[in-house]
Amino acid sequence: MYASYAPYEPAGRYGRGDDARSGRDLVLLIYALYVAGFFTGVTALIGVMIAHKSRRSATGLTRTQLDWQVRMFWYGLLALTVIGTIHFMVAGLGAITGGLGLVFMVVPWGLTLAWGILTAWAIARGVHAALLNRSVAGC
Repeated sequence: MYASYAPYEPAGRYGRGDDARSGRDLVLLIYALYVAGFFTGVTALIGVMIAHKSRRSATGLTRTQLDWQVRMFWYGLLALTVIGTIHFMVAGLGAITGGLGLVFMVVPWGLTLAWGILTAWAIARGVHAALLNRSVAGC
């Protein structure tokens, strides 16, 4: 009646044997670098470079995970660029209005908070999918 799932399925969908585990380990390593990127920034850049390089030879679920990670990085960079631009615009408004315009600084702060929450959710979703040997779209 109800399908029962093991908390962690074997790595059969990632490939066969040690290659499967190394593919999943690589994906989890890149997610760890992304998490560390919240504090350093440089590790996220290292993670996306590893993902770009590994994506060429990857197949199956490893490839979809790496695609997800690369896409997540570039969307995050775009979002932070837009948020940074808004931040400088509001700072300029504050300079022009003698500080009164700095009231609007809550806008870029709120957008940064939203970006952080959405990025953390995307990382958690990807890690969950990797541990269950599923596609990110399937979780």
